[in-house]
Amino acid sequence: MKGSKYDLRDVEILDQVVTILYSGYETVSTTSMMAVKYLLDNPRALQQLREEHLAIRETKNPEDPIDWNHYKSMSFTRATSRLATVVNGVLRKTTKEMELNGYVIPKGWRIYIYTREINYDPFLYTEPYTLNPWRWLDNSLESHNYCFIFRGGTRLCPGKELGIMGRVGE
Repeated sequence: MKGSKYDLRDVEILDQVVTILYSGYETVSTTSMMAVKYLLDNPRALQQLREEHLAIRETKNPEDPIDWNHYKSMSFTRATSRLATVVNGVLRKTTKEMELNGYVIPKGWRIYIYTREINYDPFLYTEPYTLNPWRWLDNSLESHNYCFIFRGGTRLCPGKELGIMGRVGE
């Protein structure tokens, strides 16, 4: 775009549009679909989710929407997305030379870190393919180096709360 603050080529603009659409639409709808699938496979989790929502509903009039405080109190609801990681990895640029499993990765290289499988690692989680939101109710897990829900290492997804809120409101 000539004359703008950013001199973007058409292909770069298209890339940004696709990124925004994927981040704002595909991730919420896919995570919602997977949450329904896993909840149907786990009646106990579905029941606790219902109880959490009914408890909030009892404090409100039927026509009143869910507000931010209600949403933040939905700890079990928020934990249901842990198994269905939609974004499968992150692209990063090395800031210094590093060694990984005997291989040297030079400074400045772009590396793709495949994070999706971390949630299925049997060394980290008992029965990793089973929906178990209870394992995620311990908030200290979000600070662990192997927790990549809405994050890629030290970076946090700017759409984290919006993405979770979109699932809650559906």
